[in-house]
Amino acid sequence: MKKLSIKTRVTIWYAFFLVLLVSLIFISLFYTSDRLIQENIKGDLTAAVDDSIQDVKIENGSLEIDDDLLSYRDGIYVLVYRENNFIVTGSLPAGITEEIPFISDQVRIVENNEREYYVYDHLISDDTFADVWIRGITSADLADSDPAVALMLKFFFISLPLLILVAAVGGYYITKRAFRPVSQITETAVHIQESSDLSQRIHLETGGQTKDEIYHLAATFDRMLDRLENSFEAEKQFSNDASHELRTPIAVIMAQCEYSLKRDTSPEEIHSSLSVILDQSRKMSTLINQLLTLARADRGTAKLDFERINVSDITCMVALEQEALAEKRGITIHQEITPDLYADVDETLFMRLWINLISNSIKYGKDGGSIRVVLRASESRIIGQVIDDGIGISPEALPKIWDRFYQVNPSRSDGSSSGLGLSMVKWIISAHNGDITADSVPGTGSRFTFSIPKDANV
Repeated sequence: MKKLSIKTRVTIWYAFFLVLLVSLIFISLFYTSDRLIQENIKGDLTAAVDDSIQDVKIENGSLEIDDDLLSYRDGIYVLVYRENNFIVTGSLPAGITEEIPFISDQVRIVENNEREYYVYDHLISDDTFADVWIRGITSADLADSDPAVALMLKFFFISLPLLILVAAVGGYYITKRAFRPVSQITETAVHIQESSDLSQRIHLETGGQTKDEIYHLAATFDRMLDRLENSFEAEKQFSNDASHELRTPIAVIMAQCEYSLKRDTSPEEIHSSLSVILDQSRKMSTLINQLLTLARADRGTAKLDFERINVSDITCMVALEQEALAEKRGITIHQEITPDLYADVDETLFMRLWINLISNSIKYGKDGGSIRVVLRASESRIIGQVIDDGIGISPEALPKIWDRFYQVNPSRSDGSSSGLGLSMVKWIISAHNGDITADSVPGTGSRFTFSIPKDANV
């Protein structure tokens, strides 16, 4: 058996509970009306008998009945009895065939011939005459007593199927309208599955209404798709970057291996080839580590180990280490570092930040030039600068320096640069909730300025 859809089940439950609610309300109204009507019937019955008392008199040992006595009015039969259940005036309802005992001044229900009646008796007693009873009888059947009730019952049973139909149609419309966002979510998911296009989003509109649970579900799906798309794009970028950058060193390694395997290769040539292979392998290892770090950053899975450290000491240490590289080109590194500055940073990444910035300035600096390494603090932030007097960067190239594998002047590279240094710098600063800018004048030099908060929680 085919399982019912959620919309169908919700519609059925909606219609069921709506019909149940209306039925309960009707039953409550019916029974409340029934009680009120029954009380009115009893009151009318006793009033009819009481009104008839003045029309029945015993005078001088004889029974006199006034012509004004009404033996039937508004469904109430009034009868006058003498001894032995002899009816003096009035007539019984057609359904009563059995004798009913007399009980004075008490409204009661009696069953006669499978029908129920209200009966009320009043005794007129006189020493000079036998007992006389005035009896009022009316049907206890509400439909017989009040035609409006019968009409109401008839209307209910006739309208019940219509009510069920209206409830079902209305429930289906309301459910369909409520589940329309779910259909939109499903359609988007199907389109993504069929087209493999992770850029599609649900973008559920509220239509000016309150943001409900389905809206928040759709927004959660959109955020999940954002992360999935970013992850896939990061993987794609990583694959492209790796294949692009590893192609050259692998080709060099293969060429050196093929050359070394020749029969007439001397030991000195083999040693030279192995040195080249080692250099290329180190370059590949560095490149792969950088690519993996950036890939983790793209996926948001890179974990930083923040600790409170003396960033002044770290900066001095890196600047001193870079002096050996700078001396090869006659470049002087000037340190303008405020001592004993502390901040919450990842020590390894903070060192990598300075290494990349200073080595970049050495690479694109001019022979015999200078580099200023500046570290100072404001009230809540650490500010660092690397300023060189090198070749500078053109205004057109300046926005691109943060892109992966971009090199302003590849001819200035010694082959060890992958073009990932400033991309790493940009990510490290972002991971520390900081910002970085670059200013440059071609032929004059460049200045890189960054700032990060002292407190990692800020």
